[in-house]
Amino acid sequence: MSEEKHSTAKALILGIIIGIAVVVAAYILAGGFGKIANGFGTLANGFGSIAKPDRIVSVRGLAEREVDADMAIWPLSFSLGNDQMQDLQADIVSKIQIAKDYLKKYNLTEADYTVQAPSITDTSLYSLSNEKAKYHYIAKQTILVRSNNVKAVKEAQEHSLELMGSEIVVSQEYDNKVQYEYTALNTIKPDMIGEATKNARAAAEQFANDSGSTVGKIKSATQGWFSIDDAAVGLEERKKVRVVTTVEYILTD
Repeated sequence: MSEEKHSTAKALILGIIIGIAVVVAAYILAGGFGKIANGFGTLANGFGSIAKPDRIVSVRGLAEREVDADMAIWPLSFSLGNDQMQDLQADIVSKIQIAKDYLKKYNLTEADYTVQAPSITDTSLYSLSNEKAKYHYIAKQTILVRSNNVKAVKEAQEHSLELMGSEIVVSQEYDNKVQYEYTALNTIKPDMIGEATKNARAAAEQFANDSGSTVGKIKSATQGWFSIDDAAVGLEERKKVRVVTTVEYILTD
């Protein structure tokens, strides 16, 4: 064989090899190896496939629960006036004791409240008109009630007009109303997260059924924030706890 023919044969073989390589590479890029055969026999069989990206569905699950408040906070406030500082001081001490006895009547002990320092105003320094104030000194006294005995605090606040017989006028301003709180969130948090996740999966399964798929494993999950609100207006001692979770599931055929 002449050198020219030998070179031509080598070029032909090289061209065939390159052509096969291009076909194989194109097939890999198109989705993977199957059975590739040419006139020289089988070149590959079952090399696997390039993984397809996961199909994901993102859903939210809601869980709600009503609970009783376990903490009541009541700023029991009243005001006193006198022209003499010493008399005012004695009056404050007397009225505080009366208020303590009143709270004791409703089964609230000294562990349930704190007597705060009085706020005293000298009206002669802050008069904005020519009209003279009724008292030279005015004191505002607050006994901060903070107790887990929610029922007792509620009853004491509802019957606070009884103190008027002892010349104690309890402030009925908005910031002196009883505030109710729920502090045992950690005791119900795991169950509520489980319930919210269960509801999220139910939503994912409905979506999967509509699309002809099956819900697989959880890809990611976000708990979300717990919120605690009054169950209704006028029912502040009853709370509604709410949480929304966001869950991503992998869908399979």
